[in-house]
Amino acid sequence: MKMCSSGFAPRRRQGGFIQGAILFALVIIAVVVAAFSLANRDSQSSADSEQARVNASFVLKVGNDLQTGVNRAIADGFAPGQLIGKMKFKATTTAGELDLFNPTLKYLIRPQFPTTALKTPAEQPFDATNPKASFAAAVAVAGAGSADKEAIIVVDNIKEDVCQRINVTANGKLVTDAPFGTLALAAADGQREGCFGATGTFSYFRVVATDVEA
Repeated sequence: MKMCSSGFAPRRRQGGFIQGAILFALVIIAVVVAAFSLANRDSQSSADSEQARVNASFVLKVGNDLQTGVNRAIADGFAPGQLIGKMKFKATTTAGELDLFNPTLKYLIRPQFPTTALKTPAEQPFDATNPKASFAAAVAVAGAGSADKEAIIVVDNIKEDVCQRINVTANGKLVTDAPFGTLALAAADGQREGCFGATGTFSYFRVVATDVEA
């Protein structure tokens, strides 16, 4: 008996199955790649957060050391009222001025900040020739001493994420809270230590003596 042909190739049922399997495999690969990328981003974010916390702890430790150094200088007869005008953080001083890091007096060893804590890594806050730290003009801090003004050391060039975590530890703020924009605002809030600033420029501060100026 003669068979009649339609002229079309017979349908291959396995071809559709293979194409579906390949498509499914591609979807699985895409999901795995996306999950891996997301995990990498999460891992990097966690590492960045931990680095900021470590750096904030370092800055606060420097603040404690600064307090100790100032206290030693005062115990040796350096008048608290002279802190703002006469205590310096650079090696070159004039008559009546005091370099807190004077290697002979040994009040304090000049700290070297981690570059990851600094907005501009090349600018060390306590560089011997061009420090980014100084005493602020006297300002009264709410609740500190009497109504007189305080001596406050300000350390510039701090990164924003480090600044926020300084305030978490020093002032019980949330890490998402924006720092006060100025030292005056932080002082009015009663902060004796912390970080302030805005628009990419942030500074650590610490009150090292109270009632030094009327």
